[in-house]
Order: sequence, then structure tokens, then C-alpha cells
Amino acid sequence: MDEHEPVEDSEFVYRRIPGTFYDAGLPVPVQREAFRPNSNDTNGLSVFRACFAHPIDTLFNLDPTRAKNYYVAQISVRSLRDLGLSVTPDPLPGGPVGHGVLLELNWAAYRAQKEIWKAILLELAKLASSDIVHRPNSA
Repeated sequence: MDEHEPVEDSEFVYRRIPGTFYDAGLPVPVQREAFRPNSNDTNGLSVFRACFAHPIDTLFNLDPTRAKNYYVAQISVRSLRDLGLSVTPDPLPGGPVGHGVLLELNWAAYRAQKEIWKAILLELAKLASSDIVHRPNSA
């Protein structure tokens, strides 16, 4: 399998979650802001394909001090597609392998229809909250 190949419904992806967007005391611990794109997300929101990467690999380009405060969630591609999202391969020069983007969830689309995206971001937060595969204290 090559990281450039289309993403299958049977795959899973990882999304890193800053600790500031996680509160174990809430009914949905991952806050929807963990999925809100920013101005750097011109091609879509970053994820990593689980068939290529390990959860810890998602923290590769963070300052080690900051990386200690991140969670990593696993989400099924089928669940993403059920929300109208697609995962597109987007390999990064220098790795790690398996980078992809949620193409529809890009900065321009989000800014154009913030109210519509809020419900989808909440559903993403629920999916992420149900399967945390890396916690800050497991580094």
C-alpha cells in the first residue's frame, strides 16, 4: 500500500488534539474547537492515516514541550464520510508518512459557513472523545 493511494472507508485516521481543547470533566471531553480550521488549513484539516502512522507520529513537528500536552484521537473514515467529509492523501515532504486532509474542512469553507460547520465540528468532537489513543502522560 502506498500513501498516495485513495483512502478506503475501512481505514482510520488520527487527529491530534491540543490539551487546551480537552476537558475530561465534560460529557464530550474533546471540544469542537479541536477541529476548527485556521488560516494555515488552506487545503483542509490535517489527519494521519493509521495504516501508515502511529499516534505519536502525529506530534512530529511540534516543539517537544508543546507535544507533551497533546491528545490523539482515532476516527473511522466511514464515520467521516457519514458527515460528508472525505480524507484525501496529502503526503508531507520529510514525513511522517500517511498525512491526509479533510478536504471539505478548509479555512475558506469554514469562514464562509461557520454556523453550518458548528454542528459537524461537534460531531467530530464526539467521535474523537470516544477513542483517544494517546494521552499526554503516555509519552
